[in-house]
Amino acid sequence: MHNFYIDMMHGVLLWGFLSFVVLGIAVLIIKFWVVPARGFIQLSVFTLSEIGFICNTGVPCSNCLLSFGICPIGTIQRVAFMPGFPIYIVLLSAIAIGATLGSLTCGWLCPVGFIQDVLHSLRLKEIKITNKLKITRYFSLLAVATLIFLELKFNLLTKNRIGIFEEVTIVAGAILLLFAIFIKRPLCRFICPVGLIYGKLNTISPLKVILKRDECSTCRNCEKVCISDIKPQAEVNNELCVKCFNCSRICNSK
Repeated sequence: MHNFYIDMMHGVLLWGFLSFVVLGIAVLIIKFWVVPARGFIQLSVFTLSEIGFICNTGVPCSNCLLSFGICPIGTIQRVAFMPGFPIYIVLLSAIAIGATLGSLTCGWLCPVGFIQDVLHSLRLKEIKITNKLKITRYFSLLAVATLIFLELKFNLLTKNRIGIFEEVTIVAGAILLLFAIFIKRPLCRFICPVGLIYGKLNTISPLKVILKRDECSTCRNCEKVCISDIKPQAEVNNELCVKCFNCSRICNSK
């Protein structure tokens, strides 16, 4: 038991150190290289995820360490296929990432977010959907929590050999992604439960998007470049803001 607490303390210290390093690097990148950096990092993570997809002859979430606290489906799969894995590690990792970076991971790392950004860049037709529908993410969070509970309590997924990524899920996900051609980040705004958690933690994350509100000319250009379809002057750093820094860039370029 004594060794357990020592190991836990080492883990907490390591998390703290890594969080400090990641935060420092993120601040430097955003300050000096924000425009090309986001696209480059998104493309890199997406490429790595696809390499993993090919190497594992299928979706690699259950084997991917990055799925902890980042990908809701990957998190469930890792818990499902690792008997006896402590669920608090998943929860702590999500809270640590969210408290440090907020929803920056959604805007800069998430491969699904990257796909939505690319699809929406086609700009075939813009369809506005009110952000009031963000409440639907709570239902997704409840579904994820229920699946985790059922697996931990009854081994529902492993016992019945249920994979999170089945054909129906893949087809449904692909259809939802197609909506991104017309709607800004629909999965992030209306479905992703981890995005909901990270968004709530935006308020305590030290990494903020800074806008010069006192110099605002009400040109609304920031709204046009916002990938979450929020009003940055009033809603920057809120629960739907993914800290892409597009609004800050275009505001400072005037």
